[in-house]
Amino acid sequence: MKKINSIKLMFTFAGCFLGAGYVSGQELWQFFGSFGKVGLIGMAVAAVLLSAFGIILTRYVQLTGISDMDKVVIKKDNKILRGIFVALEVFFLFGVFVIMTAGVGAMLEQVFGLNPMIGSAIFTVCVALTAICGMSGMVTAFSVTVPLLVIMSAVILAVSGVKNGFSSIVFPASASENPLLQNWFISAIVFVSYNLFASIGILTPIGKAVEKKSTLYTGIIGGGVLLLLIAFGIMFTMALTPESVSAQLPMLSAAQNINSAFTFIFAFLLFGGMFGTSVSSVFAIDEFVKTRFKANKKASVFLIVIISFLSFVGSIFGFDKLIGIVYPVCGYLGVAALVLIVVNFVRVKLIK
Repeated sequence: MKKINSIKLMFTFAGCFLGAGYVSGQELWQFFGSFGKVGLIGMAVAAVLLSAFGIILTRYVQLTGISDMDKVVIKKDNKILRGIFVALEVFFLFGVFVIMTAGVGAMLEQVFGLNPMIGSAIFTVCVALTAICGMSGMVTAFSVTVPLLVIMSAVILAVSGVKNGFSSIVFPASASENPLLQNWFISAIVFVSYNLFASIGILTPIGKAVEKKSTLYTGIIGGGVLLLLIAFGIMFTMALTPESVSAQLPMLSAAQNINSAFTFIFAFLLFGGMFGTSVSSVFAIDEFVKTRFKANKKASVFLIVIISFLSFVGSIFGFDKLIGIVYPVCGYLGVAALVLIVVNFVRVKLIK
């Protein structure tokens, strides 16, 4: 497996979460912005925890050489528990792909008036073709889209602030209506849990591609800083443009309030963020199947095609509704997985 440096690791780590948890603005507002200013504290806590757990997970892979996502979580040879975990992990990875597919369909309809089913179909074909290329295709996609997303989020924030006046930033006192997200602290834990739960199958093979401990720390901490900067930029932009909050894709709506050029540029970057997350999710499922069942290239391609088709079918349920249900539920389920990873890591460190 080709080794990756700290810069590529930084962009790849950030890219694992951007599509599923950030760039549309819908996720950040539901989990943090709806709690008002205190939601910013929740986001900062979440960014620190994402980096900490990311380091623990990839460092564990470095120390043990274990890269199977079920063995990283459940160390004992318990086929039933491993089977349950794999089923949940694959379900969630597939769920993320479905949500991203629905999001792209909604975006192309919002910007171009394209039928969302057509947009979703085009998207799934692009994801399938890239996933077939494996890790190299995934890392390349993140290396291009993540820096551009950072820059564009900052530019939209700056222009929105100049246009509306930074003094007009208003966060609600507390407007969360989701019974699964009762306060900012619970939201932060669930946010971290679902993001990392979805990324276990992605980060474990990446851990084997990182040779040095210093590369791991620099790359993941740098990725965490990028995630925090992007999150703050997005939430402040939405607070400057409260009318955008009700849109399925709030950040795209904020870009539309500026001019058409910003709309098209951000739509392209939003596509890139969701594309990267989808590719990594499909890659993780495919990597597990190839490792566990020794699947050949032909079987791998067939699996990717089937997953992509089913994602297209599932996307008809809608972007915002899927986020409000799938992410919190999988977040609560993922807490147990994170605890087990930490326990396994501590045991390895004590032995060594």
